Amino acid sequence: MDTTKEPTDTTPTDAPAAATTPEDRIATLEREIAELKEARLRAVADLQNTARRGVENESRARAQGVMGAARAIFPVMDHAELALQQKGMTLEQAVQGLAMLQTELAKSLEKVGVERIEPKVGDAFDPGVHEAVMKQPVQGVAPGAISMAFQSGYRLGDSVLRPAKVAVQPTE
Repeated sequence: MDTTKEPTDTTPTDAPAAATTPEDRIATLEREIAELKEARLRAVADLQNTARRGVENESRARAQGVMGAARAIFPVMDHAELALQQKGMTLEQAVQGLAMLQTELAKSLEKVGVERIEPKVGDAFDPGVHEAVMKQPVQGVAPGAISMAFQSGYRLGDSVLRPAKVAVQPTE
């Protein structure tokens, strides 16, 4: 029976050999540096492409939003053109036509998500959606509440496009 054993290699395969020369080590490090530089350049290019796509997407979304709003207003424009072509209308007919245009415009604004802010006398004053233009005492209205409404406001979601103009009951 043969009792001799062949020597086994216990050096890990991924560890650098102890006999590497400084030139080999320098070459390895230079390769790693080149790979890292290339990876950094790819990352920078990816970041620039992502930023460019973001700007393009924002521009496209803005254009689509404007197109949607414009399409919603087209019926109002059509009705206004028809009204202007009418000859010999009475004052009452003209007022009815204006009321119809206002209704059509309100529907168009609703289609694009714009809500009307219509404060009522006695409602609590909210500086986030109301603009107090004056103090006006009114019988039966609580101090600091809305005493008169002058102009409706508008909001889109949580954003106030224009606050409603109101008078507020004096607190004194």
